[in-house]
Formats: sequence, structure tokens, C-alpha cells
Amino acid sequence: MWKAARMHSRNVLDRRERVVPIFLAIILAIAATMLDLWRLESWHAHGMDMAWYSQALWLIGQGHWKAYDTMVGYPALADSASYILYPIGLLYRFIGQPGILLLQILALSSGFIGLWYYFAKYQLDALDRIGWILLFAFYPPIIGSAIFDWHPDVMMIPAFFLSIWALETQRLRLFILGLVVASATKDVGAAVSAVFGIGLLLRREWKCGWSAFAIGAGTVLVDFLVVMPWIYPHGVAVWRVTYGWLGSSPTHAIRNVLGHPDILLKAWTRVNVMASWIVLLTGVGVILPFVGAVRTPYGLPILAVFAFNGLSGFRSQIYLWHQYWIPAVPFLFATSLSVWPSIRLRSKWLIPIGMAIVLFLLFTKSSGQLVSFRQPYTDVLARISREIPVNAPLIGMNKDLALLANRRYLSLITTQNLKTSPRGTYAFMDMNDMSNELTSPTNLHHWFHTLRTDPQWTLVAHRHNIWLFKKAQGQ
Repeated sequence: MWKAARMHSRNVLDRRERVVPIFLAIILAIAATMLDLWRLESWHAHGMDMAWYSQALWLIGQGHWKAYDTMVGYPALADSASYILYPIGLLYRFIGQPGILLLQILALSSGFIGLWYYFAKYQLDALDRIGWILLFAFYPPIIGSAIFDWHPDVMMIPAFFLSIWALETQRLRLFILGLVVASATKDVGAAVSAVFGIGLLLRREWKCGWSAFAIGAGTVLVDFLVVMPWIYPHGVAVWRVTYGWLGSSPTHAIRNVLGHPDILLKAWTRVNVMASWIVLLTGVGVILPFVGAVRTPYGLPILAVFAFNGLSGFRSQIYLWHQYWIPAVPFLFATSLSVWPSIRLRSKWLIPIGMAIVLFLLFTKSSGQLVSFRQPYTDVLARISREIPVNAPLIGMNKDLALLANRRYLSLITTQNLKTSPRGTYAFMDMNDMSNELTSPTNLHHWFHTLRTDPQWTLVAHRHNIWLFKKAQGQ
């Protein structure tokens, strides 16, 4: 009788250990989805990301395979060889912006499945599982990507976790599938796959090592030698902003670094780079990923991501809450969880829970408004925006373009765009809120004055300092 009671109690506990973390993961995913949609519908999505990806996906869904995105002035593939945009673009035609936001949350939440593999492998108890799920949810690149805009980078979470699981369970086909998806997500995913392969070869994992290296290095070569030059002959579109300080092209940058290796030390010891590294490593316990990097083949991919971002001259790429660190996340958690069972501390579950709380507080401190947006005229913005024909070219402020991105021509307001835009172009400006701008209020006020005084532009609607103009003359 007592034995049967103990068995019943153990079965109930096992069910709770399985259900509680899953239930917690679902709650976090739903919360992030609702917050994403609220940001979009309250006109606080960032135009430069949400708008340009939305326009690229809309163009693909409409059959424009080149997807020449007018927000940035080059085809979608020229940005970072993100082939994953094509299947998502076909879906976008049916699911729209709410659908891709949900897809993003599902991709990020899939990391919980990756964690679950280690939970089962090492028989972690419920409190450990909850702690690590919370830590994953509030880890800087995860929470940052979950709440701000939309980025294809998130697809590297299920892709790399799939490859890690397949490697450890000896499933070569699934291992290859994961790396193909990661490499198709962005060129950085391909580069990390190649480095992953080198790490495996050093450990004499010949089949998986050569497969990873061939997939990653092959994709990188195709990207930079074939696809990008073909689709955008002017060079790698984002090179000047990100790595242009190293050299005018990737080849020149490599030569420059080889001739002056002190450049690497100077770049990697910048204060903002070091701060990001410290927070990211501290978040997973510092010692755990270091020890795990020795025990597992996952150390080199982490090092590659850190080195890659640390060399960038683009400040946002170094900012630890952005999507650029996503490729390292599956490897960081895989290395850390491989060491976690050997930590012999009473109530050690408090460590990941404590770090999750600290990271969440840091995020709210550095990221400003999350739910409470100051936007008193949302209904007016929506009403005036309905005056813009669906197919009309549109110029606007960064913060006002995300919801209106499904069109052939979309551009940030500049002096050049005001002059060269075709007849029938609309200019939409909310002069109440400049919180998400990429330029100074002085410039915005200058362009607003131009719209009001230039005879080419006619006022269409105006209410509560929200303005809509139409270009009646010009090109």
C-alpha cells in the first residue's frame, strides 16, 4: 500500500515536472505575441526593420522574386543573403504582419524544446527547469528579438538547436537539415555553421564535421561570389555600415587585418563590446559556457559570433539586446546545460532564476517603454492613413511606416526623396511623436516645412498635428 502510494506520488511529480515548464513557456510566448501586436497596432513598431522586412516579404508574396526593397534601396538578398525570406514571403501573402510576428515567437519559443532535451538527458528537477526556461526567455537576444520588430535571424534558434540535438543523438540527416536552414537564414548562419564544422573536425567527428563545413563554407562562397554580386553589383549592401572601417571590401578587410593584427585587439577591447560580452556570459553563469566549451564542440561557434559582432562598426550590432547575437544562443545554452548537472550546490535553481530577474530588469531599464506607449491619437493615425491608396508610393517617418509597408514603393523622408519621388506619392507625418526616428528633429521639421510650402505638395488631411500630403507635380 505504501509502495503504491509512493509510486502514485512519483508519477504525479513526473507529470508536474513535464507540464509546469511547458505551461510556463506557453504563457511567455502568448505574452510576447500580445506585446508584439500591441506595439504594432499602437504605431510603435520600428519602421526601419518592421517596414523593410514587411515590404520585402510582401513583394515576394506578390511574385516579385528580386524583392527590391525601396526602404533600403537594394534587393532583400543583398542585405545578408537571407533565402529564408522566400518561403516566409509566400506565407506572408496569407498571414500578413500578425502571422510573421506569431512565427517569430514560435521560432524563439522553440528554444524551450531544445532546453527540454537537456532537461530529460540530465533528469533536472522542476525548479531547475523553470529557472532555465525563465533565463532563456529573458536572455538579451531572445527577449529583445521577441518584443522589437521582426527579423529572420530568429529561425536560427530552431535550426541550430535541431542540429545540436541531431548531433548528440546521431541523426545525420536532421543535423544537415538544421544547418541548411541556419545557413539559409543569413550569411552569418552559414559562417557559424562552417566554424561549427571545424570544431567537429578537431574532435574527429568526420561525417558531421565535413557536412557542417561544406554547408557553411559553401553557402558563404555562393553568397559573396555569386548571389550578392549578381543581384546587387555595387558590392555587399551593408558592408560600408558594418565592416567598412576594416576595408572597402571583404578581401581588403582580410588583407588589412593580416597586415595590422592590432586592429583586432583594438576592436574587441572597446568598452561597449566588452560590456556586451560580460553580460551575455554572466547571464549563463560565466564558468558554465567556458567549461562546456571544452567538454563539447560548441565553443568555436560561440567564439565566432562574439568575434564577428565585436569587429562591427555598426553600434546596433554590438548592442546585446539585438538579434545579432542569436546564432550564439543555442550553443551557449547547450554548453551551459552540459555542465549544470555537475554543479553541486543546494538550491542551485536560484541561480538561473536570479539571473533571469536581473536580465529582465536590465532590459526594462535600457529599453524604455514596453507596454505603456504615449500615443494619444492612435485613432487619428489610423483614420488618416486610410486616405492613402493601397498601391500609392509612400514617404514617411521611421515610426509611421511599419503598418503601411505592403506596397511597391516605400521610403523614409529625406530631401532627396521629396525631390525625386513620382507624382502621386503620399507623405505621412506624425509630428507629435518622434521617438523612433533615425534622424534629428531639426531635419524632420525642415522636411515638414518643405511639404507645407513646396507647391508640388498638396495637403490632403490634417488633424492633431498629424499630416498627409500628396505630390501633385514633379517627376
